[in-house]
Parts: sequence; C-alpha cells; structure tokens
Amino acid sequence: MADLSHNDLAASYAASQQRIDDMTRALDVDALATVVPCCPAWTVKDLVGHLTGLLEDRREGRLPTDGFADWTNAQVQRHRDTPMQEVLDEWRNLPLELDDAPPSLLALSFDVVTHEHDMCHALGVPGDSSTESVRVGARRAAERMSSMLTSGGAPGVVVTTHDGDELVEGAAAPIGLHTTHFELMRLVTGRMSRAQAIGLSWDGDASAAVDALFADGFFTLQPDDVHEPLLPTRG
Repeated sequence: MADLSHNDLAASYAASQQRIDDMTRALDVDALATVVPCCPAWTVKDLVGHLTGLLEDRREGRLPTDGFADWTNAQVQRHRDTPMQEVLDEWRNLPLELDDAPPSLLALSFDVVTHEHDMCHALGVPGDSSTESVRVGARRAAERMSSMLTSGGAPGVVVTTHDGDELVEGAAAPIGLHTTHFELMRLVTGRMSRAQAIGLSWDGDASAAVDALFADGFFTLQPDDVHEPLLPTRG
C-alpha cells in the first residue's frame, strides 16, 4: 500500500466515525448496554466514550502515565453518564488535528475501524470489510505485526491479498499468509481464537508467529471462535 497522507488518514477516520454514528445514534438504552465480546469490559456505549475521550486526550496532550488500561478506562468513565446522543455530538465536534502528535493519525484510524467492527459484531450488524478504513487498518496491522515478529524472534510473513504480495519483516525466514485486509486486521488485534488464527491460510507452521503477535499482552486472542457478520464482498 502506498504511503498515506494526513488527509487520507483523516478521511478514513471520519468514514468509520460516521458509520459508528449511524449504527448507534438511535439505539435504546438496552442496546447501548450490550457487552462487546471482543472488549468484554466495555459496552457499546463505553466504546463510543473511549473513542471520544481518546480524541479529547490527544487534543489536550494527555498521554498514559499510570498504564494504558487506566488511561482508556478514564476516557470511558468520563462519558459513562452522558446521554449517547450528546457523546456522539461531542465526538463529532472535536477537531481531528492533522499533525504528528501522539497517538498518530494512523493509530487513531486503526483504533476506530477496529472498534467499528467490534460494535458490528456485538450488535449483529453486518460490517463492510471492503472499506478504505479497513485498508488503512491493515496497514497499521502490518506495521505492528513486523514489530512483534522481529522482537519475538519469529519468522517474517509474506502477506498475499488481492493487492499482491507484501513482506512483513520478522527475525527469521518468512512463511506465507494468503488473507484479506480485514482478516489481517482482525488477526493482529486478536479478534479471533487461537484455533482460528492458526487455521488461517498459512503455508508453514504459524505457531511461532501467532505467539509472537501477542507476547506483550497488549492484544489477546479470544477464548472462543469469533464469527462476524459481514456484508457480501463487493465485486
């Protein structure tokens, strides 16, 4: 994938944000209280609170000091008692500043599209796996994969999608993975079980690579298989 400009990343972020708004704005209290299986500590409403709080923290320069989990939980708590429509309006009114302040625009775009599909899964709403937002998410996923494979002494991966082949560097001779942008993004973020991860279309033993992806505990694989409702692939 070609390098992405700030404007590309902002457009990707805004598209996911709009789809989340469309999906959640009219939900009743019970639906908003749906637990998100891939983020089981949070509800659908909590996820929107996190996304809103993350953008607030970026604007104010508030970065994690006592651990990432404490930082994100504070974002959720800040908006937990605010009506959903007000949280969505607040999120929409926050400027997405096109600069290199942390978290990066690529990281923000990765986070929002990941949670877009977490919500689709939780609510049983078919998600669109072919969006540009997913392609951007896959770019960030490949970067994280390379970092984790290298630090874990694991093989690199030659990722083959409909765009062609791309080497994700690791610390040993690569194995192959035939996949999609969506599947790559969900693999790297642990939105599947270990059995599902190992069962992807690898052309070698994937155990070391899969173990390395989750060695730091930032993401974890799910205890049970994940089956996500998806829209038919566009031709």
